[in-house]
Amino acid sequence: MGADTRLFQNLDPIEGYTLVPLDYIHPEESKTLEDYAKLLAERYTFNEPYLLGGVSMGGMIAQELARLTNPRGLILISTATSRSEMPLLFEWARKLRLASLFNKPALEVIAKFGDQFTVKSPEGRQLFLEMLKDSDSDFMRFGAKSILGWQPPKNKLPIIRIHGTMDRVFPASKIFDATMIKGGNHFMIFERGEELTSILSKSLESLKL
Repeated sequence: MGADTRLFQNLDPIEGYTLVPLDYIHPEESKTLEDYAKLLAERYTFNEPYLLGGVSMGGMIAQELARLTNPRGLILISTATSRSEMPLLFEWARKLRLASLFNKPALEVIAKFGDQFTVKSPEGRQLFLEMLKDSDSDFMRFGAKSILGWQPPKNKLPIIRIHGTMDRVFPASKIFDATMIKGGNHFMIFERGEELTSILSKSLESLKL
């Protein structure tokens, strides 16, 4: 949730498609991811035909945005589609109402601590820390609270789903309907961009989206 469009810089072009990263905007009075999706639907123009996609929190927002707009399908990377796919830590934090304690300094400490247990390239770690530093404090606080309380919507759209076997945010052991990238972590959109592009290209061709 502290990431920005720099996360997608290592994806290669896919013939017939144009990648259009959407910058996060200020959450204003949003309380839920559904509220936030409504802000995005008002801010951005979606020229049909198109697909919606996202990584981690962005994937959750894409699912909410799909209910408000008219995409042909969803691309979900390193994200969750149900509460059963979320780690127990999220559920404990929600029940203990720890979200009220979240602010950017606290979230930065948590993120940096957790980052020590992930495998990243030097370039990936540098980008991670830069995006964390540059992130908006209001958005991070909103993101942490809204994710803990998120009730995933039911989508009947075609979905391309990609997940890493070493994802420690949304454990691969809870994911059963995704193309798995062996050794891929929660940051693989940056670290394994070429591999992800290849999977996306083949998936888009097979689904004819």
